[in-house]
Amino acid sequence: MYSDRMCPGCMNDAGGEQICSICGYDMSSKNENFCLPVKFLLSERYVIGKAISTNVEGVTYIAWDNASDTAVHIKEYYPKDISTRNPDKTVSVVTGAEFNFNEGLLDFIDINKKLIATELQAMVPTLTVFEENGTAYAVMPIISSITLQSFLERNGGSLRWEQVRPLFLPVIDTLKDLHELGIIHGGISPESILVGRDGKLRINGICTRSIRKISSIMPYELYNGYSAVEQYAQANASLYETSDVYALSATLFRVLIGTVPPSADTRLSQDTLTIPSRFADELPRQVLVAIANGMQVKPQNRTRDIDTFKNELVYGETQESIRKNTNTHVVGRHTGVETASSQKKSKSSLKYAAISAGITGGLFLVAAIVVCVVFWESIFGTKDTGFNESNLASMPEIESVGDYDPNAAESVVLFKVPDLTGSYYHQLMDNETLEHFNIVIKGKEYSDEYERGMICAQSVAPDTAVEDDTEIQIVISLGPKEITVANVVGLDELNAKLELLKQGFLYDNIIVVEKYDSESKPGIVLEQDPVYGEPLSTEGIVHIYVNSYKGDDVTSTDDNEDSSDSSESDNTTSLE
Repeated sequence: MYSDRMCPGCMNDAGGEQICSICGYDMSSKNENFCLPVKFLLSERYVIGKAISTNVEGVTYIAWDNASDTAVHIKEYYPKDISTRNPDKTVSVVTGAEFNFNEGLLDFIDINKKLIATELQAMVPTLTVFEENGTAYAVMPIISSITLQSFLERNGGSLRWEQVRPLFLPVIDTLKDLHELGIIHGGISPESILVGRDGKLRINGICTRSIRKISSIMPYELYNGYSAVEQYAQANASLYETSDVYALSATLFRVLIGTVPPSADTRLSQDTLTIPSRFADELPRQVLVAIANGMQVKPQNRTRDIDTFKNELVYGETQESIRKNTNTHVVGRHTGVETASSQKKSKSSLKYAAISAGITGGLFLVAAIVVCVVFWESIFGTKDTGFNESNLASMPEIESVGDYDPNAAESVVLFKVPDLTGSYYHQLMDNETLEHFNIVIKGKEYSDEYERGMICAQSVAPDTAVEDDTEIQIVISLGPKEITVANVVGLDELNAKLELLKQGFLYDNIIVVEKYDSESKPGIVLEQDPVYGEPLSTEGIVHIYVNSYKGDDVTSTDDNEDSSDSSESDNTTSLE
């Protein structure tokens, strides 16, 4: 069960400390006024902690589930621009926005109920959804992960196709399953895909479609470079399956190429999308073609659904067919523009057009990719225009989309384990050099060598060479088992407590007792028990006796009289 010793920032036992030694959360911190407060009991079950994110749809909190005795994430439906938080923490709707609020509420509940009923391999699941406080809440498990964007930034900015293919196939399958449930994600990007410590990708942050529209009431959340052009409409922005196809293609472009594509609304008037020459030569041809078709700006020219996209991406054409098209096609400069309808007359003509298209005049992405691939020698002068068979040959065969092939695994890369002892756990969170290790807190123990909150032991010795994602168990120091009590006599109450806290004593174990002494300074510590220099466990009780004497009115009167007498004496002297 949740206790006051637990940290609202990470839901670990903080030992009653003011600053959590695990996540650095300050126990005096509060959530924003529009959020539920820290330690609010929701549904007689969930203890609300820190608000970890907010967006146009609502607020996500870390929370403690008293029923399952574990930490969870809770997303609250709270469209900020049309909602208000009442003093009793219920939610009211801004006058005139009732329809928008209720439409979004029904969508929020419906989406999460579908996620509960369906197990999707690459989706952050919903455990339960319920209504309370005039709104709704979805409960999700906490999965140790970072965003794909952060993962790329910490791993060189891009990945090779051999790495990407097994990572993204489950994501593609899951997106297809969502569409079959009637759910359009509407926000696929490197920020909404999580990379778990288990090495799997998971989709997060599904849109509530009626909320994520551009309107005068609720602004739409766009992911620049990844949102399709139809999502930029000034009113009644639409979401289709092809919107997700565009976002997924743009995300793959970012992962493989290492740069964010220009926004779709910019490309509509001036398509500036380009691909560096080395990627045009290294990537399998069908990958380039699939991304090109998926990133067509206009929806009617774009790949129509996820199933078609994944077939193009994974299978494409046979090596012989592509080689035949490449060797027999005569490359020339085109000034005409071929229509999308003529490209779709047949399967063969579609793929032939996708490979040989220089005819789009720079308006479509196909032109940018094919120019780099086919006009290689004339533009770059370093490679032959013939098809590179090693690209397809290096791709492992799979029986069905979503399978993993061990042949795609790379050589084992070893990473040297650093010395973690002497560091605080929260200092490890932003250390990029530790991303290749799975660091787990094994427990806490007393240590005479390390201060309270420091890492005092680790399961894998420093400088050991280990594989990626090797688990390293660490132990957090509770400080010395016994410490010599500091001298706090003569300090005021606040500074006395701070001195004892710095020694490692628990805040709740510092007991203040009032004691009256008119001859001592008001508010200071008169005595302490145990006395200075006596050894005591850090979990022991320390009593400090604080002077309750506030200063006497009699003394004040006497002082005034003395002052008056002095004044009179001064006056008399003056007159003389």
